[in-house]
Parts: sequence; C-alpha cells; structure tokens
Amino acid sequence: MAQQQEIYNYLRSVDCCKVCCLRFLKGAKEDFIDIDATLLKRGLEPENDHQKAKKLKENVCIACLGLFDLDRIATLAREVKEHGGYQQYQCEAGFLTSISLPIVLHLRQLALWLDVLDRFPQAFSASNAPDIAVKDALKMIIIHQLETTLGKPFSVDGVMINVPYSYANEQEELNVLELVSPGVFASRKTNKHTKKEFISRNAFEKHFTPDVVNKDRFRKHYSVPPVSTEEVGLVRGELTFTGPTIFLAGRYNKFSRELSQTPWMIDGKRKMEGSVQETIAASIAPHFGVAEEQLIFSSSGREDVDVRCLGEGRPFVLEIIDAKTDQLPEEVAIRMEQQVGTSQTVAIRDVQLVKREDLVHIRGSEEDKRKFYRALCVTTNEPVTEEMIRKLRIDEPFVMQQVTPLRVLHRRTLLARPRTVYSVRAYACRDNPYAMVVDIVSQAGTYIKELVHSDFGRTGPSFRSIIGTAIDIHALDVMAIDLDWPKKLRRPEEKDH
Repeated sequence: MAQQQEIYNYLRSVDCCKVCCLRFLKGAKEDFIDIDATLLKRGLEPENDHQKAKKLKENVCIACLGLFDLDRIATLAREVKEHGGYQQYQCEAGFLTSISLPIVLHLRQLALWLDVLDRFPQAFSASNAPDIAVKDALKMIIIHQLETTLGKPFSVDGVMINVPYSYANEQEELNVLELVSPGVFASRKTNKHTKKEFISRNAFEKHFTPDVVNKDRFRKHYSVPPVSTEEVGLVRGELTFTGPTIFLAGRYNKFSRELSQTPWMIDGKRKMEGSVQETIAASIAPHFGVAEEQLIFSSSGREDVDVRCLGEGRPFVLEIIDAKTDQLPEEVAIRMEQQVGTSQTVAIRDVQLVKREDLVHIRGSEEDKRKFYRALCVTTNEPVTEEMIRKLRIDEPFVMQQVTPLRVLHRRTLLARPRTVYSVRAYACRDNPYAMVVDIVSQAGTYIKELVHSDFGRTGPSFRSIIGTAIDIHALDVMAIDLDWPKKLRRPEEKDH
C-alpha cells in the first residue's frame, strides 16, 4: 500500500491525471466507474482534500493528453444521445464504440513506462505492460457513461458510435522516433505507399517497447517522463454512427420465364427490366432505412432466366448494412410478403431475421444439396415410345460427367465436373405425342438442360444417349430444394393491421 501511494504521488507530481494514475496501479474494471471514490477507498487521496482537489484546474495530462477528462466524457455521452445521427437508429440491441486515438499516445506511454521502470523496479517489469492500455480504460469509462445516459446496453450487434481523436502536434513529436531508431525508417522513406502515414500502430508496437528500444538514445531525444506543453491536448472530431449489419432470410418463388435472379448486365447494358433481387429489395429496404442497391443478395443456388422456381421456394438471404432498425415486427414481415406478391412474378414467404452464424446453411457446400426439377422434354425425330419412357424411369443413382456447357463457357472455367443424378421419372403427354414430362432429382450444380440434350456430347450419359434419339428441353421448373432453412413460419396470407 505504501508503494502504491508513492507511485500515485509521483505520477500526480509530473502531471498525470487521476485516471492514468489508476491505470498504472492496475485498477479493476469497476474502479474506473467512479474514479474519486476508488482513490478515496484505496486511501490514495485524503477525504478532506477531495473537494479542494476538484476545484483546482489541472494541467493537461502528460499520458493521455486530456483524453480522460471526465467532464468531457460525460458531455460526449449527452452529445451522442441528442445527436440526430444517433436518433435515426431504432435498435434494441444497444450500442458499441469505435474509438480512434493518435499514435502519439503510444509514444508518451513508452516514455512514462521507461520512467516508472527506473524509479520503481520492484513494482514494474520491462517484460509486461506496467499499465492498463489507454483504449481499454477509456472503453470502461465511456461504455458505463453511455449505458447510463442512453439507457441501452453495450452490444456487438448494436449501433456503432465512432469517436475520433486527434492531436495537433502529433507529427512533430513522432519525428523523434527516426532519431531514436533510424534503421526502422530507412526502407520506409523510399516506399511511396507509406508517405501518408509516418509509422503504423503495429510498427510502433513492434519496434518501440521497453525491452526493444535503445533507452539511452530515447532519453536523449525525448523527455522522460513526457511533458505537456499544450493547453488543449487531444481534440475530439465529429461523431459518426454506423448501424448494425443484419440478415433477413426467406424463400422466394419465381413465376416468370423472363426474369433473371439478379440484375443482368452485359457490357454495361441491361438485358432484363427487373430481377428477383430487385423485386424483393424494393419491399424490404424502406423498412430498414437503406437504399435498395445497398442490400447484398445471396441464395441457395440460382435458376436460369427461363426457369421457374415453384414449390416451397428457394432460400435466400439479404445482408443489410447500416440498418436503421434491428427489429422486424410480424405485421411488417407479412406486409413485405404481400407487397412482393403484387408483382405477379415473384413471391416470398417465411421472411425473418437470422443471425450471421446461421448463414452457414446457405453458404455451406452447395454440392451436398439435392435439387428437384420438372422438365417438359420434346423428341425431335420420332414420337415418344413406351420404351423411351421405360428407359427414363431410373431409380438407382448414376454419375455423369459434364464438361462446362457452351452456353456458360464465357463465365465459367472449362472443366469436367462429375454430378450425381439420384432418380429420373418420365411420363408421356396425352396431348402431344412428341412430349414427355420428366421429374429429376439431382446433385446441386447439375446443368439440367445439358443432361437432357447432351450439349453436343459434352454431358454423358444424357437422356439423348439413354433413349438413343434426339431430345430437347422445352421448359424447366425447380420444384424443390433440399434445404430445410430458414424456419417455416406458415403465416396467414392476410392479417388485420
């Protein structure tokens, strides 16, 4: 206890603020919530001097350059609450902070480290940081203030409060580093990419620590302990805010044979007027206060423009960055589903918020999934026979080789891919002697059109090779996707609001 008092008194004598003194005394998290109470409890400040000390105007702290001015931190919390940028977010999860601090604080920390290591060798070791890091202590204090003022908890899923700090004389102070360790900067001078930043944080932490730096040279070029010649110290920049990234999942049906899944552009020109993605985004983006083009769309596979997606639909996810709300009331989700349905070309169901870790379902190995298709096929040289139907009723899985189809060769690598067809079931059509309906269960990633007509022999075996005559595909539907995600909600089609 006597040594703690000695360290505290010394640090105060060289213009360290109370918070920085407590950092060097390894204060616990709860100690930073009420600094004055902690110092009184530890007996580091007599109670009769407490009020008197509060009235004295102190010099700017040599370690934090005024960062831990508790009045300024309290003001910061109030500013956040009243800031229009923060008020636009309606997020129940809470908040988190991103604090940007100038590198000069590392330099001053190093100078103070060297000082206390020499003065109090029994209390500190060069191999371990003698204090709690500035940013860690700041977060303890700021988070408590913000939780109290905003009435919301700290959460990694909350609104990001970005708090930048700068120091006018930073570059001037950092210049001494080149004199202390010239070798560190020898190669950086010739690197045009590093001109903007004198030294990175990682480089500082690697080359300027008590056990690495040349202590005598450091003392020659920089004051130990550091001194404060500034009256202002650190300056806080403009507060900015970033909403959480949230994920909305559901299933979609596509009823049009003239609609791409995502915007279709070739050589900068649009090929289709709309897309599944845009139809869905138009009904979802406004609720979350973001532009439609900000939404990142992904799905469990994709169908061609001329292929419908029926049945329970294809699972999809929208990644929504900087969302203005993290809530999706059921009545809003129902309204989204109904609004998409008015397009007559796309429908969605089971719309819900999901967690980032749930995306493993949709981003997992696509090839492990099964897809169920229904194809309308037409023979070109002869009518469909019972023998053809019999040959295309296959219950045992078989593996075929598919060389990248000609129609996608401009955007896919030329490869031979093995794909498993699990079952085939053909049915003759009464109204057209040249037509048959074929139900196919295959491994995801199978090119179904090529499975039918063989793509000039690039896919084999194919329906053409199996029945021994030319056959083509007239229409194709995706009937089901073997992925039980997201959770089925079975909402009513309409609900009173």
